[in-house]
Amino acid sequence: MTGEPLVKINMPLRLMFMVLLLCLFSLSVSAKETEFEFYYQRIEKVVQINNPEPKGWWETAKSIVKSGVNLAKKTWEKAITRNFNPGEGTKRWYSDKDKNMAYDVSRVKVTSEKHLFELMGAKSENELTDGQKALLAVYRHSKSQAVKDRMAYSYRSSINVILSDTTGFDSPAAYPNVEQDFWPYSSGMTIQMSSGRYNWPGSEDSAKSTFVHEFSHSMDRTIKEIINPYGKDGSHFGNELTKPRTAFVEGWAEFNEMLDSESKARSIKNNIGVIKIEDKKKAGTYTNVEPETLSGDDLLSVEGINAVIMYRIAKESENGRKKIFDAFTSSRWKLFRSLKTITLELAKKNPADIALIGKIIDEQTLGKLSDTEMMKFIGESDEAKAYLQSRAEAQATEENAADNSGVSATTNGSPLDIEVKTESSNPFSVK
Repeated sequence: MTGEPLVKINMPLRLMFMVLLLCLFSLSVSAKETEFEFYYQRIEKVVQINNPEPKGWWETAKSIVKSGVNLAKKTWEKAITRNFNPGEGTKRWYSDKDKNMAYDVSRVKVTSEKHLFELMGAKSENELTDGQKALLAVYRHSKSQAVKDRMAYSYRSSINVILSDTTGFDSPAAYPNVEQDFWPYSSGMTIQMSSGRYNWPGSEDSAKSTFVHEFSHSMDRTIKEIINPYGKDGSHFGNELTKPRTAFVEGWAEFNEMLDSESKARSIKNNIGVIKIEDKKKAGTYTNVEPETLSGDDLLSVEGINAVIMYRIAKESENGRKKIFDAFTSSRWKLFRSLKTITLELAKKNPADIALIGKIIDEQTLGKLSDTEMMKFIGESDEAKAYLQSRAEAQATEENAADNSGVSATTNGSPLDIEVKTESSNPFSVK
């Protein structure tokens, strides 16, 4: 698949609400173990909540007032109700694509796998649609060792997981907004997964990977840049140049997916071979460039590169995975953190790994960081200075060899006139 954004970010008003909630609840006491509260919801009907084509001043005035009321209800439902008390019974789910439309959904708390089968109207997996099988896979995966191993690093005592069954409303022709309106996401306290997004054979692994991604968001307190964290179009790609904190937030979630899937790890590594840059004036217009054309700081503002750096540290250092998670946990009070927050924590606690950490960062930024810039990631300890000295010596040797051979030791990249292949099988949502 090509050119599909990984997520479409919701309206700024909701983002401000969620930032406020993060600030209010960031002082909560760390939980010993996170528990998932599962809710199954099925669409009952599509509801028109406002006149899409008002005629005359009176109808127009009523439509404007109604729009304001609906916006307030929608914001409250998304930021408050859905996070703190999803509840059971008939609920209203507001469309993000059409302000005049909503869905009435029936929501029930899931008590067991058997209960989930009953709610989906099946006695065995053979009776489930592909999308329903994906929801079942998510429920089962929540009890897996891979997920349990991460629970010790989550500060939340509970996370709501809404399994949205859109069966019967998946026709793009009849219901063009359903897939986007029920696009998987994490708000921090609530994760939402939908059957329609995975209604294809063999989608279970993709759904499980996305669930790990969203759970990783839920354990992260980091506050992204407030203004246009994902650019003007509000969408992001794994290989898009965004901003440092945003790249870390998404990179952290992608790193967790990579840990569980070799194919995901290969996909993200391949994906960052080309970088997408959105036009600052025209939303949704991108230029595809070679990484060599960018600065080291720019490369560290790409989420896929953040993910690969953490993945390589986890894989190439002894007990690296635990070190990464420990650094993530011990720095969680730093709400405005980026990749350097984690690597500095790693360097402080594991000085013997500084040379490896520096080497990995250097390789993933194509040797573009100066010593001063590199020290922002590995510190100024004796071990850090020793690494920088060895790096300088190696670079000098390489330059001498290049001079003797007549071949330049540097690469001048250029914009690429190609279609970027981006990983889009898993939707990456934000808090």
